[in-house]
Amino acid sequence: TLDQALQFIYNPTKFSITQSSYTDNGIEYKLPSNPRFQKSLGKEICILDVDTRPFTNQNQIMCDGPFLWSSLERYSAGIMNHFTYAKIHGYDYKFVQAANFTDRSPTWIKPSAIADVLKDYKFAIFPDADAAVNHMQIPMEWLLNYWDIDEKTSLAMALDPDGPGRVNNDTNGRVYANTGFIIARQSARTQDILRAWNECPSDTRYPGCSTWKKPRFHEQSAFGSYVRYDYEENIKELPCTEANGEPDFKTCPGVFISHFWWRTDNVKRYYENHVLQSLTEQVQNAFVSRKEEIVKVQPKNEIG
Repeated sequence: TLDQALQFIYNPTKFSITQSSYTDNGIEYKLPSNPRFQKSLGKEICILDVDTRPFTNQNQIMCDGPFLWSSLERYSAGIMNHFTYAKIHGYDYKFVQAANFTDRSPTWIKPSAIADVLKDYKFAIFPDADAAVNHMQIPMEWLLNYWDIDEKTSLAMALDPDGPGRVNNDTNGRVYANTGFIIARQSARTQDILRAWNECPSDTRYPGCSTWKKPRFHEQSAFGSYVRYDYEENIKELPCTEANGEPDFKTCPGVFISHFWWRTDNVKRYYENHVLQSLTEQVQNAFVSRKEEIVKVQPKNEIG
């Protein structure tokens, strides 16, 4: 089956939810001594894509015609990464094709779509189409343990890099939380936050929020400039180094989650490299394990 094939490729050693640590590029990431999540949440977790585009055109992931990887467009590769991750770990997967707004950027679809889907799950994990899971073998429960997502946490997002020009800072000078990767935990409080965020541009609760209907960074700027200040204890801001950016960006290498927001073509290239690395590593391991059976030593180059 596809599930078994993906397990063989990506997770042959069955990475444990409670594994004490994980090392990446010489840096060790440790779980707390008593991790909160001890077993798989399975279908209580939904990996969620949200978009206004149907992705049914040629060279897109939902096209019914012949599939050619070399022609697949970049965002479809990101979606394929998310679907693959859900299949590996037994999570549910949903793709919400949302209606377009007439008065604001299409990225404003996030809060309402997350709120609606989250009602049926314990967690909804939303990555942008240009974001990708880096280490596919690591289950989400391990990351929830590592990032200490507790009962008070409604939403978790990674911080943006704090760089020159202050473009990633709100009007108070505080660095934005990037809405390209969101962990949402179902609760009445979470629904309140998502509603406040969705309604922010009405200027009712947050006068001036309509400023961010269309200008960059749209819903992210609105959340960072207004909503998060009312729900500080329920918002967890993850390190930029761990859940934002991409591997060759020193400030934010995206150790666990990469977000290719300034070089979106890379989402396809990195997914391709990960698939090939994972598959060929298993083939090479099989070759090495059978080396004595496979290799025939010829001491003399003669024909008897």
